[in-house]
Amino acid sequence: MARQSLSVLLRILLSLALAGGCAAMAQGDPTRAIRDLLSRGFYNAAAQLEGPNLVQQYPNDPDAHYLYARAAYLTGDLGTARSQLDQALALVSGEAPEYVHLNGLLRATEGDVAGALRSLENAFLRSRDYQHGMDWGLVAWREGRLETALAAYAAAAETDRGRSEPWPHINRGRILARVGRTDEAVTAFETAIEVFERSDPGGLAPPSAAYVEAFYRLGRLREAAGDLTQAEQDYKAARSIDPNYTPAIEALDALTRRLE
Repeated sequence: MARQSLSVLLRILLSLALAGGCAAMAQGDPTRAIRDLLSRGFYNAAAQLEGPNLVQQYPNDPDAHYLYARAAYLTGDLGTARSQLDQALALVSGEAPEYVHLNGLLRATEGDVAGALRSLENAFLRSRDYQHGMDWGLVAWREGRLETALAAYAAAAETDRGRSEPWPHINRGRILARVGRTDEAVTAFETAIEVFERSDPGGLAPPSAAYVEAFYRLGRLREAAGDLTQAEQDYKAARSIDPNYTPAIEALDALTRRLE
């Protein structure tokens, strides 16, 4: 039954993809359908249906191979992602930032850490794209290149989108706290709070998880430093923003028992 349902879903998505492809070709953009699938999170349909169809129809279009590679990467099919990206790279004289970025991500999965970081930094320097900077930082952090990660997150924070995102500062704070640079970590978490409060449009949407985490991590640092009163205020702030945030609930309960 599950396989039958999946087959029906894939047929539906194929119909949507083909319809989108026809409309796109009418407008002179054969890659529009797969771009639309990727933007909406239909990665399997893009990788299993639209991608193969696209490269079959346009074997000399580097963007067709790149987009198929991206879809394959997002579904965990790293072999297909590598072969399709290599074909895309062979068809262009100059590498676009998005090609370089995907190449960096693939190099990281292949164990080429130095090559991955070079590619991801290169992609970011060419594009000044927030997500490129965040991925550069993530790979560096994961591989223990902490100074590189700090630099990457700082650079991501200076992009157009990054100026309204608290996450680069949260990630910097977590790294700084881990290596014992407490004052800098406190500054990073406070900056995350300031960025969110300055950029928050308000409304009914829940606050960013980064906003809650910033207060909680400030509380942890201040409790470790012996500033229990301020730590208690930070935990209470985190819990008031998200009453279900378990780390803050547990930390506040433990601190309350300690104070009593």
